[in-house]
Amino acid sequence: MHEIIRIQSPELIAEIALGGAELKSLHANGKDNVIWQVDETFWNRSAPILFPIVGRLKNNQYEWKSENYQMLQHGFARNQRFEIIEKEDSFAIFQLKSNIQTLSQYPFDFILNIKYELIGNQLLVAYTVVNQSNELLPFSIGGHPGFQLNGKLEEYQLRFPEKFITHNHLIDNGLYTGEKELLSVDKDFNLKTDYFESDAIVFKSPIFNKVTLCRLSNPILTLRCQDWTAVGFWTKKNAPFFCIEPWWGWADDTDASGKLKDKKGLIWLEAGKKKEFQFEIEVY
Repeated sequence: MHEIIRIQSPELIAEIALGGAELKSLHANGKDNVIWQVDETFWNRSAPILFPIVGRLKNNQYEWKSENYQMLQHGFARNQRFEIIEKEDSFAIFQLKSNIQTLSQYPFDFILNIKYELIGNQLLVAYTVVNQSNELLPFSIGGHPGFQLNGKLEEYQLRFPEKFITHNHLIDNGLYTGEKELLSVDKDFNLKTDYFESDAIVFKSPIFNKVTLCRLSNPILTLRCQDWTAVGFWTKKNAPFFCIEPWWGWADDTDASGKLKDKKGLIWLEAGKKKEFQFEIEVY
């Protein structure tokens, strides 16, 4: 689980663990690593993959075909050992197949491939979900990269392509309450600890396709995603990390029925089909 795979290009070096196919480090040559280095005092992950759910299920369970299944927040992929199916200097492809452990929580046959590829000063992260079953495959998927902070959160900004007005979807104990607050977001949005006291800031159907993390107005990295259905921003009080999370799906509402067929934000993939999702991290 702790074995590390290293890829590199003339500009970047990345390290990925077989456990969860989790990104553990990313840095430009001669520069500091931008990925959060795990300190369990704050958070025991660095960049987990969220599959086959994003966020939390109501009561950590769901019903499918009159059977009840238990599944913890963000699903099981982050706790599974992936296999390497292809590797060259600048890229690697990791694979998880449905197995006894996954089927006990999620009664569907699937293949999940994760590709990490270094192109110039960017890391491309691509998720491919393949439906191996003879019925529809319901799932959500997402990234959860945590980025290292070298100073107080208040020294950092999120830089968006333009100023916009949107809704933050409010969360209580990991579930959406149905309440929304209207936010006016400046092009340079100054981060504050107070914003994250209850949980993440979540924008559904984001109108932007990139966001840059800056310190004292100096850009550190940009995360780009063309087709995300939601994006989460998250940290913990006094924690030296900040997460920018590209999602295709989201947690349950507080009034969710608990039936998988009713769950909001799911993708329903046809039998024998595959679907790809990707985002990029550009390092400066």
